[in-house]
Amino acid sequence: MRNTGAALLTAALFFAFLLCPAACADGVRDGLRLAAGQALPALFPFFVASGLLIRTGAGAAAARLLRRPLGALYGLPPAAAPAVALGLIGGYPVGAATVADLLGRGALTRDEAERAVSFCNCASPAFCIGLAGLALTGSAQTGAALYLIHLAAALLAGLVAAHGGAPRETGGALRPTAPEAFAPAFCGAVQSAAQTALTVTAFLVVFSILLRLLLPVRALLSGVPGVEGILELTCGLDRLAGCGIPAGVLLPLTSFLLGFGGLSVHFQVRALLDPFDLRLRRFTLGKTLHGVFAAAITTLVWRLFPASLAVFAPVPGALTPSAAYWAAPALAVLFVVLFPFRGGKKERDTV
Repeated sequence: MRNTGAALLTAALFFAFLLCPAACADGVRDGLRLAAGQALPALFPFFVASGLLIRTGAGAAAARLLRRPLGALYGLPPAAAPAVALGLIGGYPVGAATVADLLGRGALTRDEAERAVSFCNCASPAFCIGLAGLALTGSAQTGAALYLIHLAAALLAGLVAAHGGAPRETGGALRPTAPEAFAPAFCGAVQSAAQTALTVTAFLVVFSILLRLLLPVRALLSGVPGVEGILELTCGLDRLAGCGIPAGVLLPLTSFLLGFGGLSVHFQVRALLDPFDLRLRRFTLGKTLHGVFAAAITTLVWRLFPASLAVFAPVPGALTPSAAYWAAPALAVLFVVLFPFRGGKKERDTV
């Protein structure tokens, strides 16, 4: 059954690419513009920084600082600290790239990597404040509040998705690679960052093509705000800006999309971790819970402290119980349930 589904999807993509060359070309241009204009300027420095922290051993300070909370709350060793710290502030998919680097250098086991990646992937503060705040709501204060909610929801999701591991003491049974001198570490970090940047760019281009090909479907779903964000986060938030939906719905929906990340981010993470034969069930669960928790917290904050989430854009109104407003999150959860992202070739653990 799975092979049949894969064959049908492959055939559908092949004929879509073959029969719609103009839409594909426009999608490629959209994706490259998005990568060069927004994604890479924000992400590439963090890709290099994460490589340097791990290769030179400079992340030891973060490991000491986060040792107790990581072990007590998430059952993770101190070695996971750089992935958690950079994942919370660096933007998608810095956390996953850092986990892949740590796993490749022997600092984490497969189980630890699967649990760490379940919650250490977040949108960056610049993305939340700039796009979700200023561009979408006209308020940097609102963007900052959404980012803090985003972090809180990620940490809460980790309590569920990363549950089940026992903390391992420093070193443990692993033999991590010894720290490198700065010059070779810098060269290796830049090379690794370039490979990761290429992966991110490729997926942005592919999903931009898909958005172009799905224009007729998107027209039919024009009454479902945020549906594009299920595929690609940035495009989805851009489209939300012109929907004119009430602020009491706009803000929780934005929080959900920020937490879920979009399928483009999901596949970027899979591409980074697939060489290590990891299962991504925990990651998928974590991102779904991240979106749900973020939307719930945002709704609660909006009801209790509406001034903290001021919206200056023309989207007035109280919370409106329209089913169409929540169709996009429902589609995301349904997609995850019916089409789980399975990574790796072996059945090792369950959530």
